[in-house]
Amino acid sequence: MPSTPFDPQRCTLTVPNDLCYLGLIQHFVRDYVSQVGFSTADLDRFDLAVEEAVTNVIHGAFAADEQAEFDVSCERVPAGVQITVHDEGLPYDPSLTPDYDPDAGLDDQTCAGLGSFLIRQMADTVDFLNLGSRGKETVFVKYLEHGSVADAGPPAEPAPLEAPPPVPEPERVDLHLGHMRPEQAIDVCRCIYDAYRYTYVNEHMYYPDRVVALNRSGDMVSAVATTPDGEVAGHAALVFPEDTHDIADLATVAVKARYRGQSVARRLGEYLDQEARERGLAGIYVDQVTAHTFTQKFCHRLGFTDCGFLLAYSPATTSYKGINEKLDGRGSLVLGYKYLCPPAETPLYAPLCHRPMIAEIYERLGVPCSFAHPTLDAELPAAAAVAVGAAAATAPPDAAVSTDGAPADAAAAAAVGAAVEPAASELIASVNTRRSAAVVQVPVYGPDLELQVRRGLHRLKCEQVQVVVVYLNLLKPGTGAVADLLEDLGFLFTGILPGGPSGDRLVMQYFNGLVVNYEAMQVEDETARRLLEYIRANDPQDV
Repeated sequence: MPSTPFDPQRCTLTVPNDLCYLGLIQHFVRDYVSQVGFSTADLDRFDLAVEEAVTNVIHGAFAADEQAEFDVSCERVPAGVQITVHDEGLPYDPSLTPDYDPDAGLDDQTCAGLGSFLIRQMADTVDFLNLGSRGKETVFVKYLEHGSVADAGPPAEPAPLEAPPPVPEPERVDLHLGHMRPEQAIDVCRCIYDAYRYTYVNEHMYYPDRVVALNRSGDMVSAVATTPDGEVAGHAALVFPEDTHDIADLATVAVKARYRGQSVARRLGEYLDQEARERGLAGIYVDQVTAHTFTQKFCHRLGFTDCGFLLAYSPATTSYKGINEKLDGRGSLVLGYKYLCPPAETPLYAPLCHRPMIAEIYERLGVPCSFAHPTLDAELPAAAAVAVGAAAATAPPDAAVSTDGAPADAAAAAAVGAAVEPAASELIASVNTRRSAAVVQVPVYGPDLELQVRRGLHRLKCEQVQVVVVYLNLLKPGTGAVADLLEDLGFLFTGILPGGPSGDRLVMQYFNGLVVNYEAMQVEDETARRLLEYIRANDPQDV
C-alpha cells in the first residue's frame, strides 16, 4: 500500500482479503467513531456501510483464490469522521453497477446496487477515487448530529427587496473586526440564515459545531464584525481548497439585514486580505453571482479581476435576500482573482485554440504569460505523463514561446519521444450533492485517460449530477492535449483560476442535460462580458 504522511488523527488497519475479518474491521471502525462521539444508532449504521464497502472490495477487486490485502482507515474531519477503504486490486467501474430502486415493486426488486445505495443513505458524502497505479478508494464521511441554526430560535424578518441606501457615517454602528471566537459560531450561523435562509450551498454554515471545527482545523479562517453589545453583524471567511493552501476563497460573506449599507462586507474583505498577506498566500479568489452585478462591483472594488466562469453551478433554489428574489434556473458564477505575491513567469501548457483568450485574461490580471512549445503539448502522453515531463525538463531554454505561439527549437519536440513505462491516469472526483455538481482533479495523465473520463462521466450521469467541473494544471505537460480530449467529449472551456506555486488551473465544464441560459446572466465588467461571449460562441449546445 502507498505510504502516507503521519497523521495523529488517522488510524489504519491492514487486513487480508477474506470475509472472516469483517467483524474485526467493524469493531475497529466502531471503536474509533465511538470515541469521536457518535451514538449507538450511528454505530450500527457504520457497521452496515463498512460491511458493504468491504464486501465490494473482497468480491470485486480480487480473484477467488488470490491472496492480497487492503486498508481501512478512520480519520477525523471537522465535526465528523471519514472512512476510507483502499485497495490495489482489479480496476472497478462503479457506473456498471445498476442503480438500486427502493420504490420498485416486490416482483421487480433486486439487490443489485443495494450496497452502494445503503452507503449513500448512511453517509453525508461518498466519493470513489480512481488512483491509477495506486489503486482505488471508496471514501465516505459522516458528520456528528448536532443542532442547526433552526434550533436557535425564530429567524429575523426578511430583508427588503431593494438595496438600502448607504448609512451616513455618524449613524453607523461602531463595529469591531476580528477572528471568530468559538462561542460566536451560533451567531455566525444566524447571520448566514438572515442573508440566505436555507438556500446557502455550504450547509456547514448552518451548524455551529462544524463552523468551529473548520476554523480549528485551519480549513477556514472566519472573521466577524461585532457590535459593542457583542452581536455578530457580519461574517466572511478564507476557505482553503482541499488540494492547496497556497490560495484561498473569500467566501461565506453575509451581513445581517439591519446592518447593511454600512460597508460591513467591504471592511471584512479588507481585513481578510491583510490576513491572507500575513499568511504568505499567493492570492485569493472569489465566486461572484450573475443574478445581479452587486457582488461583482463589490469584488472589483476589493481589487479582484474576472478570469473565468462556473456556468450553471449554483442550484436553482439559491436566493439572495434583499437583492434579487427571482432567479430563472441554475445560477452561474464569475470567478475573480487577486494576486498577493507577484508570480514568476512560467511556460503554460494550454490548448492552442484557446491561447489567445488565455493570454488576454493574464494581461487583464497584470502578469506575464508565455506558452510551452506546441509540440510538447500536442498529444496525450503515449508512454506516460512523466514522458512529456522528462522532455520538458531536457528541452532547451527557448522551448518557451510568446503568446502568439511562434515555434521554438525543434530539439524540444525530439525529446518527447523518451520511452518511459506507462502510468495509469488518476481521477479524483468530489460530488457536492447540494449543488448537484462534481469537481474533478486529474493528477496524472496516462494513455487510458479517455477511457477513465468516459467511465467517470457515465457514473456521474447515473448519479444525476448536473454539472461537472474539471480543473487542469496549466503547469503540467500534456494539459493542452487533455483539454482537446475533453472538448471532444463535450466539455467546454470556461476560463482559468490562478493557483500560485501549486499551479494555475484551466477550467472546463460538462453539462448533463442542461442548456446554459446565457441571456439571464448579468455581467458588470466589459472584459468578463467578452470572455462570456467567447465561451458562448464555443458552446455547441447554444443555438
